[in-house]
Amino acid sequence: MLKTFYAIVANALVASLTNTFVWFAVTFWVYLETRSVIATSVMAGVFTATIAITGLFLGALVDRYPKKRMMLVSSTGSLLCYALAGVLFALTPPEVFADVSSVQLWVFIVLILGGAIVGNLRGIALSTLVTILVPEPDRDRANGLVGTTNGVAFLVASIISGVIIGFLGMVWMLISAVVLTLLVIMHLATLAIPDRVAVDPGQSGNNDTTPSEASIDTTIDIRGTIRT
Repeated sequence: MLKTFYAIVANALVASLTNTFVWFAVTFWVYLETRSVIATSVMAGVFTATIAITGLFLGALVDRYPKKRMMLVSSTGSLLCYALAGVLFALTPPEVFADVSSVQLWVFIVLILGGAIVGNLRGIALSTLVTILVPEPDRDRANGLVGTTNGVAFLVASIISGVIIGFLGMVWMLISAVVLTLLVIMHLATLAIPDRVAVDPGQSGNNDTTPSEASIDTTIDIRGTIRT
């Protein structure tokens, strides 16, 4: 189980790094193209607000559906958004993106934002896998590893995003995002990820009902989160 957990953490690190560096890179690029601080401020505000709002719903999805399926949906959604953004970028004249009021510019930003937001689903799923895959004595270190993974992704992304935009440009940034996300999906597909904590038969007592046979509530309910 620990081997699987470490493989998932490595997979999540690449995915988180990709999503974060794409968003940072687009933020830098928008400022370079438009010279508008207001545009980048709006982007930052919308990104933060969207992360906070969608976290409630994404958490409910992770609770209801298999973790691996949600992680695959997350990366597939990001891949689709980045691919569409790449097509839009290729079909739009460069001078159009210099206009802060351009519809194409903001559609491009929304597509990139969508890829980053959908990618947030993976981070939520990863946190829940600690309980499933890691023995209780090691969970404190596992949770620390998850936090470190997120921090490293944020730190490295802030550096390489500026380097890529400065030296390679938006085209190679989008190509990198699509390729890395595709590799993440292919690697994740090879991993076997359980959705329930394994139960020791010797500790089950007289209860013959296994977790897979137990009645599980699959409704999406965010009321508890809101009350908290």
